[in-house]
Amino acid sequence: MKIDRRTTLAGIGGLGFAAVGGFGNVLHARSNDDYRDKSLSPARRAKALVALMTLDEIGAQLNCPRAADVMADAKAFEADFPYFRYGIGGVYSASLEAGPADNARAVIALQREVISRSRFGIPAFIFEECLAGLLADGATQYPQAMAMACAFNPELVEQVFAATAKEARSRGAQACFSPNIDICTDPRWGRAEETWGEDPYLVTVSARAIVTGLQGAPAEYLPADRMATSVKHFAGYGQGIGGRNFAPSHIGPVEMQNVVLPPFRAAITESGSVGLMASHGEIDGVPAHADTALLSDLLRDEWGFDGYVVSDWDDIRRIHSLHGVAKDEAEAAIMGLKAGVDLELANNGVYLMLPQLVRDGQLEESYVRRAAERVLAAKFKCGLFDLPWADPAKAASLARSKEHRALARKAAEESVVLLKNENAALPLDKTATKKVLVVGPNAASVHLGGYSPKPFIGVSMLEGIKAYGKRAGFETVYAPGCRITAGDEGQNEIETDAADETVRADPALNRKLIAEAVAAAGDVDTIVMCLGGNEATAREAYFAGDSRGDRDDLELIGEQNELAEALLAMGKKTVAVLIHGRPLSPQKLVQKCPAILDAFYPGEEGGHALANILFGDVNPSGKLPVTLVRNVGQLPGFYYQKPTGKFRNYVFSESTPLYPFGHGLSYTQFICGAPVPEATSIKTGDMLKVSVTVQNTGERAGQEVVQLYVRDDIASLTRPVKLLRGFEKVRLAPGEQRTVQFTLGAEDFGFRDASGKLLLEPGSFTIMAGADSENLKSGSVELT
Repeated sequence: MKIDRRTTLAGIGGLGFAAVGGFGNVLHARSNDDYRDKSLSPARRAKALVALMTLDEIGAQLNCPRAADVMADAKAFEADFPYFRYGIGGVYSASLEAGPADNARAVIALQREVISRSRFGIPAFIFEECLAGLLADGATQYPQAMAMACAFNPELVEQVFAATAKEARSRGAQACFSPNIDICTDPRWGRAEETWGEDPYLVTVSARAIVTGLQGAPAEYLPADRMATSVKHFAGYGQGIGGRNFAPSHIGPVEMQNVVLPPFRAAITESGSVGLMASHGEIDGVPAHADTALLSDLLRDEWGFDGYVVSDWDDIRRIHSLHGVAKDEAEAAIMGLKAGVDLELANNGVYLMLPQLVRDGQLEESYVRRAAERVLAAKFKCGLFDLPWADPAKAASLARSKEHRALARKAAEESVVLLKNENAALPLDKTATKKVLVVGPNAASVHLGGYSPKPFIGVSMLEGIKAYGKRAGFETVYAPGCRITAGDEGQNEIETDAADETVRADPALNRKLIAEAVAAAGDVDTIVMCLGGNEATAREAYFAGDSRGDRDDLELIGEQNELAEALLAMGKKTVAVLIHGRPLSPQKLVQKCPAILDAFYPGEEGGHALANILFGDVNPSGKLPVTLVRNVGQLPGFYYQKPTGKFRNYVFSESTPLYPFGHGLSYTQFICGAPVPEATSIKTGDMLKVSVTVQNTGERAGQEVVQLYVRDDIASLTRPVKLLRGFEKVRLAPGEQRTVQFTLGAEDFGFRDASGKLLLEPGSFTIMAGADSENLKSGSVELT
């Protein structure tokens, strides 16, 4: 049900509670109950509370429907779902479209309704999406995950997600279904934009930064302005065959241990993620939501995870209806719970059956109690029983505040990648520029990507260049040039509902728009093309309806290449900016256009950031977190291939990528020296310091990402030709030189076997350093 502002406010009145305040003394429990003792651990408090609860009360804590259905009419919701009379575990997406302050008031009213139905006054978890900022009306929107990964700046990432947590918490959300730390090895996948790239090390570093930003440093109780994370999708969701959403993943146990699991292992064992979401998919015939070995043996017994596991939407039911490994929904509920899924995310979920299944003798009550204890422990950890639910005034002041928008602009400026710059075509000379044509299907609209609030609010590239030109004294004109999909008329919203079909724009219309663009370019001196993709061509392909988001081609869609060719043929100064979700393979554009900036989805301040970069106020410093293949025939194209992975070229083409992982140019020039280890031989298990000198040899200040790679030359199992093991972003003035020091340890030299055991084998290792994964200088060290 879609909720607008009027519906939301009416719903608040329907709940029958004043939309002010917080918990106060609404709890109905006795003062001597252990669960109220804040000096005890969250787990102990939860155990004490569950001991006082009935089976129906316990079962209610394992359900998490959409918030809109509860908020629209709580009494009607209870009539449809009688379990609500006992309370509820959580609700999903309470942000609605009501604005920050009204959103906070609605959450307060919702919580009062929930606790009034709970004998112990147990509040609901309010879960939101925080992929690139809070998914809520008026919330600050930062660069999409794939874009932020280009920054190679974990400190900046942590700042972005700390700001996101503050906005979310002020509105009453205490937990989120973020971050997505899947490894993206197939850019055909529609959800590639939600990930942090192809490299396990980069994604692991990003996972640590995001979890710390959202939750704070690991502690028994979270700070009042932070929220619980639910790292997702556990595990192997990014490796679906054919790049198709929901598809099975073919992952061997060694690959699982060394590629897929490292970000999750770090998020759980080092950063202390409170929650985890299971994957839609399956590995080797076992759906993730029914995988006891994954969700219990590995996650809890081996890693010591004590938080909650939440299902992805309706995936417990799909153990039966989609995967076909349960005979009916009741068996699916039992399988999911026993495997280790504690909280079901669904409107009319199968976990509603659990209390009756216990009464019928089909399920041991201990499993239900175990899950409830985990959910309630997380509620205690997040302070749901102790803190105000929401703060309308703070919510209004934080939403798109000056400080947060400045952070969004900084994040965008650090995320843009300069792919190509022949003959220093960029930056554009703002003093010589008199008239600029901004052209292309993505020029006049804001694109934020999936899990972003609609309508998209922010600064388009056209608006950014217009504002810059007004200050600099040049004229800006616009032409659409072409469309990508039908219905994309430059508005700040691309509908991506489950039933929507993606339709290409009419070629005849596009060729008319191309002719108009050529005419508009007649009297300009500079052309800035804005090409790429949109939210209808790269998105989550839902299981229901005809929602398609995956592609079998990574070139620019439709007539975009025709537009570029027509404008480039005019002989004017012409550059291109790419705005899109998934990584692309714009081979034709790369062959002909002298300068290309790749922005992915740069967030609400993207237009200003791009203008600053185009005209040289900001020097681009982004690096690709993925390999850009020449075409889909090169897939999989990730850089950490085995020695035989790219041994031969293809019959009529080379196997080299369009651009390698870690690639990104600058308006200045840098020289990275060879890595210098402090010793040529160390004992197995010892730490090794490695120094790399980098110098800015150009005439502009800039930032370079020094990247360190390691290769295990001889091992008991075949190893990749190189693996990223460290990076550091350094800012250097013209002529400045700096030595960057890295420390390599056991995880950097070792690898895990199929059982997960870390193997440290003596022998020779090659250490490589440079500005991308291809152009490297090397040294060596011997482990004895």
